[in-house]
Amino acid sequence: MCDFVKKIIVGLLFSASSFASLSQYVPAMNDKNGYVEPFQMFDNVYYVGDKWVSSYAIATDDGLVIIDTLDFPYSEWIPINLEKLGLKDKPITHILVTHRHSDHVGGAQLLQEKYGSKVVMTKSAHELSIQQSNKSEGENKFLPPNLDIEIKSDSSMVIGGHEFKFYLTPGHTEDDYSLDFTVEDNGEQYRAFIVGGHSVSSHDPEVIGQFLSSMEKIRKVSLQAPIVNVNLSNHPHKNFLFENRKKLGTSGNPFISEANFFMFLKQQEDLAKGKLEEL
Repeated sequence: MCDFVKKIIVGLLFSASSFASLSQYVPAMNDKNGYVEPFQMFDNVYYVGDKWVSSYAIATDDGLVIIDTLDFPYSEWIPINLEKLGLKDKPITHILVTHRHSDHVGGAQLLQEKYGSKVVMTKSAHELSIQQSNKSEGENKFLPPNLDIEIKSDSSMVIGGHEFKFYLTPGHTEDDYSLDFTVEDNGEQYRAFIVGGHSVSSHDPEVIGQFLSSMEKIRKVSLQAPIVNVNLSNHPHKNFLFENRKKLGTSGNPFISEANFFMFLKQQEDLAKGKLEEL
């Protein structure tokens, strides 16, 4: 076989292998895999997460903001969910990643590449997401996103005419941030909060103390008028998301509850204090 023919064959094989490596694997959208149908929670908030991890699409004047992105490859469901909701033509301008764990950052690079979105993280969370990416393998292998906007301290950002406030709240991981923004229901505005690290995951007394300090910080911030009355937890079991979904359209929006948000904070504190007592 002449060299020219060999080069053509090698080139074709390389192209085929490259195409295969770029092909997308979309997990079956069933209950066993944790798939749930997306739904609208507020005028400007949509749930696009799965059974175990929350992901929210927030509508702004310029497009969508996605908060947390699921584990890869389950993040492949997010564009599908947006299409189901009639949002496929809206650009995703920003991706807000509350912390470095793969079930929150795993799909950020996928969405960033697909939509040209800006990823917003802390620097240490981004660095550790790279480490997690290097350890990921098989169908769960994911690439780390590019860090476009670094959160260095408590701050705020206006995206598409909507203000998002960022608070550093370490304790679940050392680089969590929590989010504070306004949601709308039938034209009325309500203050929503996402606690970036919903629970303490360490048995180190110092880290548990850090978590409790963050919860106290969140309580003080949340009690400032207007008081937080929407809990958008980053895991659905923490805000009774699916139970409340069944109540939508009955009498009022079940996701609006000041009592539920502060009960949630107390539960997280009690769990952390319980860990301290066990040491």
